Amino acid sequence: MMEKYTEQNIKQNLSDKELNELEERRISHLNEAGIDENKVLQEAREDDGNWETYFQENITRGKSDMDFVYKDQWTDYEREEFARTFKPCLQFNKIYPETKKIIGEQRKNKPELIVRSLTGKSSQEDLDLRSDIVRTIAYQSQNDLVYQIAFKSALSMGYGSFQVLIDYESPRSFKKVIRYDAITDATLCSWDIKAKKPHKGDGNYCSRRYIMSLEEFYASFPFITNPISYPDPRLIANFQYQAKDYMVINDHFRKEWFPLIIYQLSNGEVATEEEWKEREKSFEDLKEFTKDTITGEIIARDIPVIVHKRQTQDYKVMHYRLLQNQIIDFTEWPSRQLPIIFVDGDSYFIEGRQYTKSYVHEGRDVQKLLNYSLSEVAAELKNRRREQWLATPDNIEGYEQQWRNPETQLGALVARPDPKTGAMPQKMPAWDVSQGLFATAQTTSQYLKEILGDTEAEELRGRDVSGKARRERKLETAMSSYVFSDNLAQAMEQAGRVVNDLLPYIFGEDEHHLTVTRKNGKTESIIINQRKDDKIVNQIIDGDFDVEIDAGPSFAVQKEMALEFLQQTLQAFPQAFPLIADLYAKNLDVQFMPQMAERFKTIVPPDILAKEEGKEPPPPKPNPQEQMMQMEMQSRQQELMERAKEIQIRESKNEIEKAELMLKAHEMGMKNVREDRAHQTELAKADMDFSAKIAKILSDHHQKQ
Repeated sequence: MMEKYTEQNIKQNLSDKELNELEERRISHLNEAGIDENKVLQEAREDDGNWETYFQENITRGKSDMDFVYKDQWTDYEREEFARTFKPCLQFNKIYPETKKIIGEQRKNKPELIVRSLTGKSSQEDLDLRSDIVRTIAYQSQNDLVYQIAFKSALSMGYGSFQVLIDYESPRSFKKVIRYDAITDATLCSWDIKAKKPHKGDGNYCSRRYIMSLEEFYASFPFITNPISYPDPRLIANFQYQAKDYMVINDHFRKEWFPLIIYQLSNGEVATEEEWKEREKSFEDLKEFTKDTITGEIIARDIPVIVHKRQTQDYKVMHYRLLQNQIIDFTEWPSRQLPIIFVDGDSYFIEGRQYTKSYVHEGRDVQKLLNYSLSEVAAELKNRRREQWLATPDNIEGYEQQWRNPETQLGALVARPDPKTGAMPQKMPAWDVSQGLFATAQTTSQYLKEILGDTEAEELRGRDVSGKARRERKLETAMSSYVFSDNLAQAMEQAGRVVNDLLPYIFGEDEHHLTVTRKNGKTESIIINQRKDDKIVNQIIDGDFDVEIDAGPSFAVQKEMALEFLQQTLQAFPQAFPLIADLYAKNLDVQFMPQMAERFKTIVPPDILAKEEGKEPPPPKPNPQEQMMQMEMQSRQQELMERAKEIQIRESKNEIEKAELMLKAHEMGMKNVREDRAHQTELAKADMDFSAKIAKILSDHHQKQ
């Protein structure tokens, strides 16, 4: 089991000489970097003190507004007054649900960050790659939660913040990653009082104080001895407001300016004095190498010369981790943008001073009036008289036990007439609560909704009004908090600029395997700086980039507008349903919406889905009618072919029969010829026999003579 890092363990394991060597090494690193530790500490304390002095009124008012919404809407003095008069001190917090509704709408409304090139020299592939990486970093950092915390603070306190930082992928990794970090308490941050932009990115410094346990501190900085927490700038004395087992560290980012001379060259390029000296030396070496050659003459003509010279300035951003008495770590921040983002609420400037205002600030007085009026109603109900009967002692004489608690008496209440007046006990009417208090509470509640921007009147709630009118009311309600959403969008844009600046530093020139999230929500594994066929694919190139975002109306309004458009489209063109089936399902607020969208996606044309997913479109499927016609044509062709075969077979049979007949005719002809020849032979033979017989008869006859 590893031993815990504590100050006591460090001092026990290290001698005084070793501790001194560690301290000397830390100071040596500072000296090598040219850092004056005392100056940095003094500037940081002055920066934080200036901000606290400048912004103290906003901080105090913002804390009060946040306490009013989330903690308590009564002051201690008001509670004492109500307790003194035996009245209940109730609160009917209607601001909190309105705040939650706006925060929920913002959580659903996820605008898309778009990376653009300022010079127009980057290809669309490079811009898409950067956009995908920015989107992936946002997803991995759970940005919706980071933005929600900052937006909640801006809405209820007047301002919030979050940070973009560089960290290692894990404690045992050398791979650096970019991530967003939520800041739950924006009052622990400071910015330059001269910054004017809503995100404070145009300032010269920003800082953030955070708390680390001593065990984690000594594990992270084992070489730091005798640490003292960074002081709270709001406290004059060095008072440790945190627990003794924790350490307060200040993350301080500051722009350090320096003079700069730049040259404009004849080829249109701009170079600093140092860059020009290096290039000039390389030009001289090249001219010397190609001296007295035709190539040298060509190179000499193409070498740029200085056209203009200008004195200007530039800066680098330094990142210091500070305790009260020492710098425990420092690096040069690899971006020109400050990483702690200010999220403005609704602010204005008077005489150069910024005043922030929360969404709930103007509704506080009306909310208190509502609490007062309804608390008075509760007080009347609590303190009202409870007598139910009016009677004289003679009326209930002898029956006092029954009349002690008449509401518990079963059956009849026995009484007798008063001997003087003859009157019987009279039933008292119920105690009336002032209707004016109810009217005041109702009117106050409506005033509160109007102040908070909820324009949907009570008489319209639940009515079946047109979709357009309902959407317009929702849009008008959303516009009351639009300035808060717009300021958050500007903060998100600034964070995107920080991330874009950091990408070349994080990825460098080495290959990195990365799973990116595409615009359509699909993930894909790619290799950054992949070397393929003597070229580099997916390279993070340097350049001038900017990020923009379109906040638009609230998520609910966008969803209703999309649903209404889809419905109108389907009414005008019902055949278009397969083209928008999945989009229609995604805009329905029903329980099984994801399943419906996935099932409806099966009837969307595959070529549309492939195009959205960046894939090759599948081969088109034939139209069912065309397919039926094609099948019918194939059937007819098959039938014709079969008929042709039959005809061919018949013709073949006819040819065979014809040949057989011809053969038979030929055979018969030959037979007839043979028979005729045989007959002729027989006739000739018979004729010869006859002639022979005649000759013999004649011979015999001659012989007899």
